[in-house]
Amino acid sequence: MFERIADGYRGSTVVLVGCGGIGREIAVSLVDLAGSLVLIDHDSTAVESTRRWLEGLPQRSARLLSCTLDVRDAAQVQQRFRELRSELAVVDFLFYTAGVLTIEPFLETDTDDWRRSVEVNLNGAFYCVQACAGWMAERRHGSILLLGSIAGTRARSGSRVNPVYNATKAGIAAFVNSCAMQLRGSGVRINSISPGPTATAMMERQPPHVHEAVRQICLDHRMNSAAEVAELALYVAAHGRFTGEDVAMGGGAGLGG
Repeated sequence: MFERIADGYRGSTVVLVGCGGIGREIAVSLVDLAGSLVLIDHDSTAVESTRRWLEGLPQRSARLLSCTLDVRDAAQVQQRFRELRSELAVVDFLFYTAGVLTIEPFLETDTDDWRRSVEVNLNGAFYCVQACAGWMAERRHGSILLLGSIAGTRARSGSRVNPVYNATKAGIAAFVNSCAMQLRGSGVRINSISPGPTATAMMERQPPHVHEAVRQICLDHRMNSAAEVAELALYVAAHGRFTGEDVAMGGGAGLGG
């Protein structure tokens, strides 16, 4: 990480919603830089295992806090962030990496799949951003980073994934752009990144033919690593010249059919 970017995180308070895959790699990068690092996930086992693992790292200096949260529940999100305000004086960075992947053929996708994808990928992002942005704006300082997807911004690569998933990720990019316009002048920046296929546990659960298909749409025929995507997230969130942007890391996905 560039030293100037690393300096932006030194002693900061970071809230991370989503502790698996990319979120976990973000936490690893910040555990020796942040002053306080808050780990949030719907899965209590995932939260606690990530926290215990981070506590065992020799370079850890950040104070670690953790809690569970169902991001689909707006009232619960508001309550959790009220509790965080009583525990933390400030929040400098919010990363929202929670998400679900729907990959069934469109005509086989039922309404429960649609509802769950929208509730986690899009509604949850809205609830968390709204709960945190006002808190940041009071200090006229803060940065928010949401996890989008190349599937939501480049139709040719996105066509390989379910339109439900694509729609939620396209919504993230539009949400970020509009929020940035309304938050300008408040001191709060908001951006998203849109990685291409990434090797995470969520992707590992997909059948082998899916893995092969996503590799074929990347120019070097490999997926991003979670660590590579985390590096981009950290850079964009800390760099003061990004706001309202959706930054892609497609590995060439979307350039061809």
